[in-house]
Amino acid sequence: MNLTKTAGIPALWTILSLILIAMNACNEPVCGYEEPCEERCELFEDFETDPVGPTTNWLTTAANASIQVQGGSNTLYLQDLSGGSSAYNTIEFPKNLLEAGCELHYSVQYLAGSSNATSAPNSINIFTGTSLATATTRAYFELNSGSAIVSGATPVTIEVPLELASGGALPSNAFGTWKLIGGSTVPTPADIAAFNTLIQNIDGVGFVVDNGGNPAEEWWYDDFCFWQCCK
Repeated sequence: MNLTKTAGIPALWTILSLILIAMNACNEPVCGYEEPCEERCELFEDFETDPVGPTTNWLTTAANASIQVQGGSNTLYLQDLSGGSSAYNTIEFPKNLLEAGCELHYSVQYLAGSSNATSAPNSINIFTGTSLATATTRAYFELNSGSAIVSGATPVTIEVPLELASGGALPSNAFGTWKLIGGSTVPTPADIAAFNTLIQNIDGVGFVVDNGGNPAEEWWYDDFCFWQCCK
C-alpha cells in the first residue's frame, strides 16, 4: 500500500510538469502570443554627432539653397536662395520606410522673411532618382492649415504616417495628407500602386525650401525619429 502511494508521487509530478511545459511552450508570435508593444520614438538623427558646417549627407539643388549644421543645439539649417530651392538626402534614410516604423517624427522651425507667407504647409518629400529636383517618382506630405509651420514660432514636432495607401486614398493623419506628384486629385488605382511602391523603395528624402517670392526663408530641422507601435 505504501509502495503504491510512493510510486504514484513521481507519476503525478511528471504529469504536472508536462502541463506546465505545455502552458509555457508557446510564447512566440506564431503561437498567437506577442510581447506587449512599447510606444517609443527611436532616434534616427539629431545632428549631435555631425561636425558644425556643411554636411555631405544633405545636399542642395545647385546653388539655390544654403545648407549647414548649425552649432549650439546642432540643427540642420536651410536658407532659401534664388530659384527653386530644396535639400535632400540619398544616403541615410532606409529604403523601406514601412520597416523603420509607423510614423516619422521631426522638429521644425521657420522664419519667413519679408513679403513671404507667415505660415507654410511644407513637409517632407520622398522620391526615387538621384535628387529631389530630378525625381522619377515623388510624394510629399502636405500639412493642413491647423498644422502649418508658423514663422517665428518655437520648434514644433511633425508626425508623418508611414503606411500603405488603401481604400482609394493616400495615408493621412491629424497633421496632413500624402500627395503624389503628378497624381490625380482623387487618387486612382495607379496612384495608389505608385505610392505603395515608392514608400517601400525610396532613394531619398528632401524638403522644399521655397514658400514665397522673396528668397529669404530660413528653416531649421532636428530630432528625426521613427515611432514604434502606433495605436
